[in-house]
Amino acid sequence: MSAAQAAAPPRALAWTVALGWALLEPIVGPSPALARHRGRWLVDAGETELAILYLHQHLEAWPEDPWLHFHAGRAAQLKGLGHEAQVRFAHAAALAPSEPTFRFALGYALRQAGHLAAAAAEYRRALEEAPEDPRILFNLGIVERERGALASAQRCFEQVCARWRRDGRAHYTLGVCAYERQDLDRSREALLRAVRLDKRHHKSWYQLGLVHLEQDRAAEARDALRQALRLQPSYAPAHYALGRCLVTEDPAAAARHLREAILGQPPVRRAHLDLGRLHEKAGHLDRARAEYALYQRHHPEKHQAFIAERLAALSP
Repeated sequence: MSAAQAAAPPRALAWTVALGWALLEPIVGPSPALARHRGRWLVDAGETELAILYLHQHLEAWPEDPWLHFHAGRAAQLKGLGHEAQVRFAHAAALAPSEPTFRFALGYALRQAGHLAAAAAEYRRALEEAPEDPRILFNLGIVERERGALASAQRCFEQVCARWRRDGRAHYTLGVCAYERQDLDRSREALLRAVRLDKRHHKSWYQLGLVHLEQDRAAEARDALRQALRLQPSYAPAHYALGRCLVTEDPAAAARHLREAILGQPPVRRAHLDLGRLHEKAGHLDRARAEYALYQRHHPEKHQAFIAERLAALSP
């Protein structure tokens, strides 16, 4: 979650309040408090260009007000001006080091720009002031996972789940991270809780299916993957996983799911390779050649020796 998104009120309410501040300002006269409030509501109302002009004008009068910098950063963020947002959030954090909101916002902006180590550092500084804020912990976990620091990420997600016990998506994220660490028992535990809390989240069912596959629970894996597809019939990764799961038991069904994996969203092009193997095993050599060639077209850098060998072996 970004600073621009956090706790934003409905746009109609934001518009009403922004108009109220505009009417009030000529009566009571300019002040930093009034400027920051009106600037905030302009951002919330979606008037980003007007907000940027208004806030920059008042920053000239009150450059030491951290909230004016913060809301100017939010407006810049919504406008896609990432560097400007970083500068504004950094100014706000420098002016009010004990306010975690500013470092949280700066961490998000740095992550958007790909500066993961710097983003993690800002989130950790924010946690020094708000050690139990689950939003900060969650975002730090996301950054740590993107950096490849999976053990640190899992610790963050464990703390988030301890605070957001009824949030299925938090448990899902913990389950994904634990799966990536091959901590399969913890992953399965988190994902089972995720699907109990949010039965309609197809990605939780899909991830649970992958964990079951890793743990040789084939029947449970098939059930979880089929549930993911009931909820989201075009979800290609679930088709791919189910297709591979059914290769031995039901090759025809496996082929159907692998084909759906190629046609679904997001498409899984690797399924061409699996379909080629399946057709070759069944003696459908023309189909096998076609699938291998399609795989080679989409993944020219992978499995070159294998593909070249199979295409040569299957040449008429």
